[in-house]
Amino acid sequence: MRYAVFVIGICLGMLWSMPARGQLNIGGEAAFELRKGGADSDPTVNQTPNDKWLVYASSLRLFINAPISDEWFVSGALQSDYYRGSRSDVLVSSLNINWMPNESLKITAGRFTTPFGRYDELLLSSKNPFVHLPLSHVWNMPVNQKRGYFFGNSSYEGTPGQSLVYRRLYSQGLKVSGTTSNEVLQYELAATLTGVSSYTDIGEQNRPAFIGRLELRPVIWNKIGLSFGRGPYLLDDPINNVLSDDKRADYLQNIVSAYTEFSYHYYQLTLQYTFNRWDSPWINETGQLIEEQIANDVEHYLAKFKVRFPFLVGGYGAVRYEHYIPKEIRLDSQNITGKPSPDKDRIEFVVGYQINRNLLLKTSYLLSRNDGTELQDDVFAVQLSARF
Repeated sequence: MRYAVFVIGICLGMLWSMPARGQLNIGGEAAFELRKGGADSDPTVNQTPNDKWLVYASSLRLFINAPISDEWFVSGALQSDYYRGSRSDVLVSSLNINWMPNESLKITAGRFTTPFGRYDELLLSSKNPFVHLPLSHVWNMPVNQKRGYFFGNSSYEGTPGQSLVYRRLYSQGLKVSGTTSNEVLQYELAATLTGVSSYTDIGEQNRPAFIGRLELRPVIWNKIGLSFGRGPYLLDDPINNVLSDDKRADYLQNIVSAYTEFSYHYYQLTLQYTFNRWDSPWINETGQLIEEQIANDVEHYLAKFKVRFPFLVGGYGAVRYEHYIPKEIRLDSQNITGKPSPDKDRIEFVVGYQINRNLLLKTSYLLSRNDGTELQDDVFAVQLSARF
């Protein structure tokens, strides 16, 4: 935390001392919640630590934007949120320098929002019509950044496995984004330090990951999007010393997602399909290589529908349904066959009201069902988003 504050302080001091052209713009957003989870609620599954009534500030962000010239600017964000069941330290979730030679092209270097799918709308509660993150952000796969696949009770820093998409949704690297002159096609292409599901600090991977997002708008009422990601995710650690640096970098996350969105008057419908594969080893608790190559596959289906109330300006209702399917793993040498985790169905109902341009109030109820497992992890939540 001290390092983050020090770095931001230096950057702000430099920007503040710029000529009049460099006007510093600062804003932010805070989300406040009242939440009640079920007896089996857990932050790795539904972002709810227990079954008690909770009243807390779930997230706080401070945004900074500083023009340097007509073509150059610096932007960044400080963030504190509830992560892995407790309040996080203040972190620099975004800090980048941007070059815009024209309105249709931007080159970004530093730390930025991961350009994958429609998930950028989840970063800010004021832009997200729902309260909860989708199943693609849930830590539930038995794959981690130290041991690859793991069998039985295990975790990585208190987190039982990877999520399809890194929950905080930022990456470090170089990004090119832009649009065609008629704005029919928008694109974002990035080379980053790790894959879509992971986050690493500087110097922890030997090879870059490649992430991209394309969005086509053939007609005014329809969008079609395609996203992809391919990159390493395993970290150098004493537990996986049995692997060389090159071999460790050969294990990749491959993910592709396609979506389409239809808008008509008060109604909006979005359909999305995602396929993910982690190529992974299986290293046990003592560092022994049990299996050299395992394909951990997951499919994720999502449908969401939103309607703006014609009888209440600023009011809306929304529902999101998800189906999450881990594929079966067969390890003949270990006499293991089956799914690493159960299929999951989840549905969230939300009623929201835009009180004014800076305040959004939402009431949500989340229903979850796991195949073969009776879980009591449904969540009732009320959220107030305040921009400033």
